[in-house]
Amino acid sequence: MSLALVAAGAYWLFTFIADREMRTLNPLQPSEFPDSFWVTILWVALPLVPFIVSVVLLSTRSQGGIAAGAGIGAALFLCSLLFSIAALLGFVFTFGPIPCAPPLAVSNLIFSACSVWITVSAFRIAYKAGWGMFFLALAATLVGVTLAYHLLGGH
Repeated sequence: MSLALVAAGAYWLFTFIADREMRTLNPLQPSEFPDSFWVTILWVALPLVPFIVSVVLLSTRSQGGIAAGAGIGAALFLCSLLFSIAALLGFVFTFGPIPCAPPLAVSNLIFSACSVWITVSAFRIAYKAGWGMFFLALAATLVGVTLAYHLLGGH
């Protein structure tokens, strides 16, 4: 999970650098990043809080806690996998130069591989720990992430 966090951080950093380079080359193009500092903090906290809760629950000795942590991790990285596939398709169908394209592509592929591995591992953990709490945590996390994404102005 820590490799996925590092890959996601690298992808976000390279996207930020590429956006700044595109804005210097084309100042009339709107930025992909919010201008408000507090909105940026919320966008960082949106995936980080469920990640931390998942890690804490996975480290407990209770089978219910482990299943809930696996459900939160599966939902979070399933959403992240969909995002990384959409970003990869954005690379393929973008016409024109993309600043920092090779580092963005490498960090995206590493993050995609980590997301697949974490999602599969979460289902394997749920098989051993119990499906009830796993699916409850998975559904609650999917609803929470979707709601937060729409409230923050995601498209």
